[in-house]
Parts: sequence; C-alpha cells; structure tokens
Amino acid sequence: MYKIKKIKVSISLPYSGLSEGKIFEVHVKDNATFYEALAMIDKEIFRDPKKSIFPIYDGYIKSYLHLFWNPKDNKLYDDVGIMPYGPSREFMPLWDNINFSLIPDSEIDLQMDPGC
Repeated sequence: MYKIKKIKVSISLPYSGLSEGKIFEVHVKDNATFYEALAMIDKEIFRDPKKSIFPIYDGYIKSYLHLFWNPKDNKLYDDVGIMPYGPSREFMPLWDNINFSLIPDSEIDLQMDPGC
C-alpha cells in the first residue's frame, strides 16, 4: 500500500488562460517524481477538457508532460523555469535530478521562456 502526498504545482505560460498562472493540487504516491505529478495534472485535465489549454503549438503539444519534460533525455526542456520547494522552503534539485522524490506538501512553480 502506498502513502499519498500532496503536491501543488503553479504553471505560468504566455498563452490565454495561463498568463496569470494556474494552480493545480495533485495527490501522488509517496515516492513520486516531478513527471509523475505532471502526469496526474494531465489526467485531471483530460477528464475535464474545459480546464485544458491544449493542443498548442499548432497541435504538436497536447499535455503539460509533453510541454515540460523530455522523456528521451529524462530531463526538463532547456526553456523551462522551475522553482521547486518543500513546505519549509527546502530546495528540491529537480533541474539536476528529475527522478528526485518529491517532498510531501511541496510547491513547484513552472514557467516557459517563450524566447525573443
């Protein structure tokens, strides 16, 4: 049996509906990683498409997981800004270790750099 932990993810993108940011709260198993938390957000928006901004980029990007995480290299894309902190403001090294087990009750802020 898995323990469950709560993760809060705030996402800001330069798109209609997310320029002000959107906050998701997901419950994941105790040893969950960042991309597993993103997958739970995607699962939530797939259940209620009204919450979704996808598809974007002419239909190429269909989920947050697809937008932020490069599965081939198992890392975040270079244009992703991430600020991951535990409840006592302890930093989680997700940029360097995407497989880091998330701290319960942590908050992760994500931003895309749209380029110039």
